[in-house]
Amino acid sequence: MFAQIQQKILDGSLRAGQRLPSERELVSALGVSRTSVREALRALEAMGIIEARTGSGQDAGSVVTDKSTPAMTNLLRLHIALAKISLADLVETRVQLERNAASGAASARTPEDVRRLADLVDAMRSTGSDYPEFNALDTEFHVAIARISGNALAADLMQALRGAVEHEMAAAFARFDDWRAVANSLVDEHEAILRAIEKGDSDAAADQVSEHITRFYQDRILNAD
Repeated sequence: MFAQIQQKILDGSLRAGQRLPSERELVSALGVSRTSVREALRALEAMGIIEARTGSGQDAGSVVTDKSTPAMTNLLRLHIALAKISLADLVETRVQLERNAASGAASARTPEDVRRLADLVDAMRSTGSDYPEFNALDTEFHVAIARISGNALAADLMQALRGAVEHEMAAAFARFDDWRAVANSLVDEHEAILRAIEKGDSDAAADQVSEHITRFYQDRILNAD
């Protein structure tokens, strides 16, 4: 059943927001036990492919989710751990993704896009000592740049990659004697990225985000160890 539902999603028979048949209907249609159906549904829900909705009528039951990024994050986190992906590979991947995103954003940005990025930078400056809030805004800033560039897949990959290493990042920040000073430096770098995008300077935007990512890992994370 698990494979059948996956195939229906891949071939377009099941789409985001569409409700799956009831357990009884699945048992009858697939010729499997109710226990098998429930186990498959639990596995699909754990992967973030479907979500169980309470209530009655058409809105209730198991629904194919349109929020696939959490599932991608979980799978990527497991892959990084099992495949022992190195920090160098993570940094290189982020640089490649975000250079292209920043360059594209500088070409495609609108005044509204620039205001949104500026609001995120201002919010980061005002977070005080709340690291989780800062990290959420930091992630939103970088993902927003990818979305401005017009590449939805790059934005999803970026968000999944950030989520996959979130625990490690939090641990690294906890080791700083004055993480607020580090955060202020990061915000200054975000400001520089923003200004390059605002000016429409694709090369400068790409260079600024590349230096920002590389400096963070090399000067702050590795040296903190």
